Amino acid sequence: MITAVLASASLFTLPAVAPAQRPLPPLKVRGRHLVDPRGKPVLLKGCNVGNWLLIEFWMLGLAGRPGAPADQYSLVQLLKRRFGDAEAERLMDVYRSSWMTERDWRNIKTYGFNVVRVPIDYRLLEDDERPMRLRSDAWQWVDKAVNEAERHGLYVILDLHGVQGGQSVYDHTGRVNQNRLWSDAKNQERMAWLWTQIAKRYRARNAVVAYDPMNEPYGGQKDQVVSVFERTYRAIRAVDPQKLVFAHGHTDNFDHFGDPKVRGWKNVGFQMHYYPGLFGDAPRVRSNVRHLNRLPAVAEKLRKLDVPFLVGEMNIVLTQNGGAPMMRRVFDAHAKYGWMTTMWSYKVLSPTGGLGGGSWGMYYNTGPAQLPNLETASKPQVEAYFRSFATQPLQRYEALHRYLSTNAPVPPLPAEEQPRTVAPNLDRLRYWESTDINGAHPGGMEIRGDDAFDLYGSGEDIWGSSDQFRFLHQAVEGDFDLEVTLEAMEDIHGYAKAGLMVRESLAPEAATALLSTFPNGTVQLAVREKAKAAMAGTDGPKITIPGARMRVTRRGAELTFSVNGQEVARRSLSALSGKVLVGPVALSHANGELIKVSYRDLRLVKPPR
Repeated sequence: MITAVLASASLFTLPAVAPAQRPLPPLKVRGRHLVDPRGKPVLLKGCNVGNWLLIEFWMLGLAGRPGAPADQYSLVQLLKRRFGDAEAERLMDVYRSSWMTERDWRNIKTYGFNVVRVPIDYRLLEDDERPMRLRSDAWQWVDKAVNEAERHGLYVILDLHGVQGGQSVYDHTGRVNQNRLWSDAKNQERMAWLWTQIAKRYRARNAVVAYDPMNEPYGGQKDQVVSVFERTYRAIRAVDPQKLVFAHGHTDNFDHFGDPKVRGWKNVGFQMHYYPGLFGDAPRVRSNVRHLNRLPAVAEKLRKLDVPFLVGEMNIVLTQNGGAPMMRRVFDAHAKYGWMTTMWSYKVLSPTGGLGGGSWGMYYNTGPAQLPNLETASKPQVEAYFRSFATQPLQRYEALHRYLSTNAPVPPLPAEEQPRTVAPNLDRLRYWESTDINGAHPGGMEIRGDDAFDLYGSGEDIWGSSDQFRFLHQAVEGDFDLEVTLEAMEDIHGYAKAGLMVRESLAPEAATALLSTFPNGTVQLAVREKAKAAMAGTDGPKITIPGARMRVTRRGAELTFSVNGQEVARRSLSALSGKVLVGPVALSHANGELIKVSYRDLRLVKPPR
């Protein structure tokens, strides 16, 4: 494909042609399950075909290397600038035809999998220059994905991994630092329109078992996510009344969607992505044991709703997280509840190659990856690099293959420490009040001396557009200095938090500024500039927790945040310039489980005018 000529949508409403071989039997939603034509439940177990139809440069081992673009959009622009539009399009097709070949589809099947989730960039189908018109080559690669998957006995979940405007700031949307889906009605209209085209084309294909309208919609507030999903769902249902559609939860849960049947949504299931022991959580077996022990509560919620559930992404990755045996345990746990699972990802390359301490991929490069400078490499060198993916030596992750494709016994798990659910709550600090915000599990306090105390708190998170945690607070107006020393915090979850907060009110969605640390000593300033807005975070210095002195000062409308005398940030926040609540927090990041945070020398001072 060289041309980038566009055509109107009306020319492309015919369904994708089924391959000549026998098609896969249709699967239908029945309660929480997908069932075959005989009514027998079919459990879908598979992987994502990542880095194919939407490139993430870390999966090539190129992220951060000289000449490496930040995202796929930047790659295409780079190729166009250097070699022209037509050659850029041709080179991208060379990449796509090389990343997934017959060898790769066979590799996936050796794991005994029966489904793939296919991440797609909307730009494959629609150009920003001519919105709501399909590209002339719109279906070339999605058709290939569906046909090749079916030819190898694999069902397909079509995942719009990057949507118009971007659903977050991350590179896996196709373009970093956008997050403009939520604020731009035109982008929402384009996304709904595109799903109408996708549904028209694949509604009759048995191999396409579900639609996944937007991957990880973490850049939007929960009510925005519901609104955009509702609009997209209605667009799909206008042309396809039956196929399963997944509503993707937020980072913590999917509760904001409510009951699909009450909303009038037919054949809608939920999706979450689970990565315990990664992304700030402590890399250890215990993190995954705790996660497994929390799944029954999710299963009970889904049992009551009676809807399907997809764990669209998961991976243990590190051997210190439990490695291949833990992956088997997770797949088995999901299967016990009847959940679909697609791990991330089929193939991941690294600069050095080899397995090392674990792998994101079912297959990986055996030797060092080729790492060209795409800014300076010649066109033949770029093309040769792209073509090399079709033939480069790959190594199967043998332990993972053994545990996922056989009934090999897994080693016993360590016993999980019993979570604390009850805390002392007889003591009070003069002038201070404690509140469990937004239905957080009841916490407590214990005074250990004249200037030392333990604060026990629970809650899911202080993040997004709504919080749940324990807050020791005092009201203050005008200028103030607030200080406390953090002596200890239990390491029960990588995203547990302790620190000092300035808050507009006790409402869950109130404007907030929180200077906090995670158990690993990573300092963060998290700010919600106005009520119901999404929170944004800025990392500060790494600290040693025992003896860390945290300080917040306000002078006029300006707030200054510091740790151990080092300034972290200054912010002018109008919502926090009047009467506010201030004080220390305790967050376990697991509502129902209490964390103990030890503080001393808490001081709130109003300087003289």
